[in-house]
Amino acid sequence: MTQYTDIRTQIKTGDLLLWRNHKGGAPLRIIERWLVRLGTFSPYIHVGLAWREGGRVWVMEMTTRGCSPRLLSLTGDFAWAPAPQPLSREALWYAQSLFGEWTYSRWQAVMGGLGRITIGNDVAGQCAEYALTVLQRCGQIKFADQPAVVTPQGLLDAALMQWYSPLRHVNNPRRDTIYPPDLEPPE
Repeated sequence: MTQYTDIRTQIKTGDLLLWRNHKGGAPLRIIERWLVRLGTFSPYIHVGLAWREGGRVWVMEMTTRGCSPRLLSLTGDFAWAPAPQPLSREALWYAQSLFGEWTYSRWQAVMGGLGRITIGNDVAGQCAEYALTVLQRCGQIKFADQPAVVTPQGLLDAALMQWYSPLRHVNNPRRDTIYPPDLEPPE
């Protein structure tokens, strides 16, 4: 498994980041994670986009707390699919404009797994819908029609086919400091 400290300087804005099931949490959260894995036939329960800013690496994501950034170094182990190029400035601004605006919808998460979701139809969504909306806006992911299944695995499959990118699993022990390896050394 690749170490986060070895690849963090290679992660660019717009790279796809995915998480597998983790242990613990409230019973409702455990059941929700189990249902996502069961319903999507995938080990991945969450997806977000990388964002490099101020010497830090963040993940832009949609969670039950809403749409916002979080330090990647605090997220634990993840899978990384490098995008062919960084997000355009316009796509990054669009992704950031949704912070605090979009709210999480458990219903849309279920509908995404059933192939019954309309992308960007409202300000409620789920993680894969957020990432897909941003990636489609800048042309990083293209579909002839609306994608059938809007899930972390569905988005990963599309990215791997269109980007010809390897998927790397990254060991990322959670850190509670802002010092290296989280912060790039000053020049």
